[in-house]
Amino acid sequence: MLGLRSVLSKTNSLVVKNVIQQRNMSAIATPARNKVSKGEVIFLASLMVIGWSAIPAWVLVNIKHYRDKE
Repeated sequence: MLGLRSVLSKTNSLVVKNVIQQRNMSAIATPARNKVSKGEVIFLASLMVIGWSAIPAWVLVNIKHYRDKE
């Protein structure tokens, strides 16, 4: 039973490694078919910046509540 378990665990790990490698090697990178307009790029970039800075801005605005002892 113990020998069978070790053989199965080795087989499973090899199968998982082969599946992951095969999936990664099959990806094909090509240039975009339709270019994104500058307005859309600016809009999406601004949304990302707002999203990234929303929580730090909230913390800085409400820092007095975090430092309050009561």
